[in-house]
Amino acid sequence: MVLDVLRIIFNKFWKVLVCSKRLYGTQRLAFGLLVGFSMCATTILFLFNQDRPRPIGLNDTKVLVQSRLKEIILLEKGTGCEMPELDPFSAEAMRFIVDLPKIKCEGFDWVKCVKSQCFVVTEILETMKDISCTYREIIYVNDKLYLIDNPVKVRGGNAYNLNRSDHVKVSCSGMDKTRPSIVSTRWYGYKAGFRPVAVRKKRPMGLDNYNVLVLGFDSASHNGFMRKMPNSFKYLSEKAVILNRYNIVGDGTPAALYPILTGRAEEEHPDARKKATEQRYVEDRLFIFHQLKGYGYRTAFFEDMPWIGTFQYRFNGFRKQPADHYLRAFFLEEKKYWMDGLNKQNQHCVGAIPQYKFMLDLTDQFLQLDGKKFCFTFIVDVGHDNFNLISNADEDLVAFLETLDQRKAFEDTLVIIMGDHGSRFEGIRETYQGKLEERLPLMAIMLPDRLKALRPGVEEALARNRDVLTTPFDIHTTLLDVLGLKKRSSKHKIPGSDLRRALSLLEPIPESRSCAEAGIMPHWCACTKWFNVSISDPMYNHIATLLAEFIDGISKEQRAKCVTRQLVQVDWVLHRSVNSQLLKYGYKNEMDTFLGNPRKVAPRPEKEYYQAKIVLSPGRGVFEGTVTYYPQADSILISEKDISRVNAYGDESSCVTETHPHLNKYCYCSEIFVTRSPNPPMFISDAR
Repeated sequence: MVLDVLRIIFNKFWKVLVCSKRLYGTQRLAFGLLVGFSMCATTILFLFNQDRPRPIGLNDTKVLVQSRLKEIILLEKGTGCEMPELDPFSAEAMRFIVDLPKIKCEGFDWVKCVKSQCFVVTEILETMKDISCTYREIIYVNDKLYLIDNPVKVRGGNAYNLNRSDHVKVSCSGMDKTRPSIVSTRWYGYKAGFRPVAVRKKRPMGLDNYNVLVLGFDSASHNGFMRKMPNSFKYLSEKAVILNRYNIVGDGTPAALYPILTGRAEEEHPDARKKATEQRYVEDRLFIFHQLKGYGYRTAFFEDMPWIGTFQYRFNGFRKQPADHYLRAFFLEEKKYWMDGLNKQNQHCVGAIPQYKFMLDLTDQFLQLDGKKFCFTFIVDVGHDNFNLISNADEDLVAFLETLDQRKAFEDTLVIIMGDHGSRFEGIRETYQGKLEERLPLMAIMLPDRLKALRPGVEEALARNRDVLTTPFDIHTTLLDVLGLKKRSSKHKIPGSDLRRALSLLEPIPESRSCAEAGIMPHWCACTKWFNVSISDPMYNHIATLLAEFIDGISKEQRAKCVTRQLVQVDWVLHRSVNSQLLKYGYKNEMDTFLGNPRKVAPRPEKEYYQAKIVLSPGRGVFEGTVTYYPQADSILISEKDISRVNAYGDESSCVTETHPHLNKYCYCSEIFVTRSPNPPMFISDAR
């Protein structure tokens, strides 16, 4: 529209220019009119740009996040973190669990790649003759571009050696030995191996060097993994330390992987978002892959589903591949096959095997290469769109880990099995439990046996930290600590905090650590807090009444000796909940992914937790109790273990002390009531 306006203005000015030359025979007026047009056009463009929405710079976001955390620390510092009690198998969660058919892949792969060699497999050589295969390597240029190399023909059982790339596009033909035919059989597919890579001369490190494997599953919450990967969770429970209070620090996969791989939050990186610029790429030199190359490590970054890649969906990706071995170009080319509608039924497959199995097999092969290795494998396919699919990988993941154990890889390899976050777009996400599970992903850590022998305290420290608030920032520092590079870890502190934002899990982390001190905004913090219930809230008196009735009911078994006690005063009622900014969410703009945008009505959980301090008469017995309240049934669950008598009861229960001592703090003896003739006060509600 603006261009059309400028075009009209220019045409009118041009006509005036032509007339002015004819009338005055001079260019002075024409020049003045041309200047006027330029000024007018500039003004219009300026006003147009003023009205256009501009993306908020990451540096502005960084300043805003830090200032918010600084304010929160004044209130939260040293308060610790109590996580909500979530039943992984609650009715609320289980109604979203569906048992899907197993992934089935069609066909048979003619070619296999082992390390740098690709060759026709024995089964094909035994049944086919006159075999000829054409190999074309898939050459990575940058995250937006790749090339297909010139074809190289190889006959029979001869091997093709990977040279410029780890990935190759293969087409083969051959004649069936078992039956006469004049038509050859054809096969084509995509294969991946490992081209030779020059490893830099190793620099001196710490006392010992270790391999590292980080294996991630998209959308795998701690509880979701328990539900859908029971065999794997059982294995990890026995072999690894599973963190129970591992909390995300932001929205989506980038908020998990940026801190783990760089030690920095997204907003602390150069702004490579597509909406901000098309000229800046994600800075690969800030990633741990780049650091470890300088220490003689061979590195791999394997991620499938490149069209929603962690560093490509909202960002411009990398200008050069971040690790020695990188799958982006492979999957961009391979997935053309089914995305173009040619093979929709095999969309979860790479050739004849499931895609997740292809990723596990490639990871296993990488770990068998010579030298020290760092591998980050992130499997998206069976978790992102429908987390119920991940159960396909359960037995294969156990087999993968058992194979590593049999090869004695655990002796010198740090193994981390993790999720980036819980489900974000499925039905469970709309529930109270789903909101919390999104913020509590899986994080299981297996320390190398040699490390535990050399540093005896690390295993105990890690075990203690399983029930302490931890974050992706801590995982990065822990990686560096294991590799003898802790001095290179981030020293950043949230203003006002005495603790670094990132702490090593190999050392005790204070239980008093709060979300703000760990760099977690309230919107993402799953820690629960006790909030005062207003006296005007119907739940204030309702909870107090239910608690009073329960306490009185405890002595009912001796009602002939113990009088009925009545509620006469409520000192306070507390409600345990996560921060309201977490529950009331609704994303509208980019700032919401950092800070949250509370606009929706918060869903009510299946059960709620309350505490109340009440006074019962006669005898003015003061009690505190924790109540589990079920809103739908309007019922409560209370255990005597959760009730405290906070004032002395003296001899008021003397009538049952000998026979029923467990009633001492509840019973008010009838005989004492008659003797003392108490005059119970009227009900008082104290909202202190």
